[in-house]
Amino acid sequence: MDNNIVAETKNSHGEMIGEAKTFEEYKGAGVFADLLLDRTFKKAFNPDTQNKVCLIALLNAVLEGEIASPIVDVQSRNKEYSDGSNENRTSVFDLHCIDSAQRRFIIEVQILFQKNIVNRSIYYASQTIVAQGQRGKKYNYELNPVVTVVFMEFNVFAGDRYIRRAKLREMNGASISDTLNFAFVELPKFNKPLDELETTLDKALYALKNMKNMTQMPKQYVNTVFELLFSTAKLAKLSKEEQKMIDEAQKAKWDNYAIHKAAIDSGLQQGLQQGLRQGLQQGLNVARQEMAKKMLLKKKPIDEITEFTELSEAEILAIKADLDKA
Repeated sequence: MDNNIVAETKNSHGEMIGEAKTFEEYKGAGVFADLLLDRTFKKAFNPDTQNKVCLIALLNAVLEGEIASPIVDVQSRNKEYSDGSNENRTSVFDLHCIDSAQRRFIIEVQILFQKNIVNRSIYYASQTIVAQGQRGKKYNYELNPVVTVVFMEFNVFAGDRYIRRAKLREMNGASISDTLNFAFVELPKFNKPLDELETTLDKALYALKNMKNMTQMPKQYVNTVFELLFSTAKLAKLSKEEQKMIDEAQKAKWDNYAIHKAAIDSGLQQGLQQGLRQGLQQGLNVARQEMAKKMLLKKKPIDEITEFTELSEAEILAIKADLDKA
């Protein structure tokens, strides 16, 4: 194996093992902490320390083309937002910051499946919008943009694209407001191997997803801002208190996975017939979408595709947009 492509870790006896599957394995296996744990993520991307350069690079890469200007500097919005989460709550945590252009950022990590993740993000972003309101007769609705970035360890959207960027737009795609901005990153869909990493976004997502399995920093990260991530997440450099918190958070994460899986298994057992019906319907929808793709590639009119596939015009236009970006 190439020394720069390490997908294995050592246990307490120095033996090479694969990715830890249980908490007992994890305790003796890790060289770097999981970046998708609350404690590690907030330390690695802290907007009030030198690690802010990692956060700025991550946000600029994820939001490229969607915000009016690159982020230059960031800081925590306030202590309540930066320190308010529970270290053992592994289903969701937030990092809130503001940049030098007065844009508000909500960075969120979701571990377990959330059915209404988009609506949830809109709801919390809207609260940040409302909080900018001022009492009095002369308030003129001068709102600073609110940018929500959600990293998910599960898939929500159809298709292979691992990042979705959105804001208020006209039907033709032209932006009409920068007040609300969203980026949703589905980490399971990001599968680039180490030797194919090219962009800052590639390196950021690869580190988020894979650092917990590495035994050393790959050469691709040398002389980049993300060198700091490896230094920050190295377990041997953490205090005993920090190591204990990370161990507890990792254990809680696996406990939640186990509970979630048990609930899914139970639901499948109880709702098999309903699931089969839904599965057939989903299969039919996939077939219709594939047919729509083929017809679009053959330049068939939208109304003809709508009639033939029974998909809505909005669904067909969404498929067309994906094809245009491919």
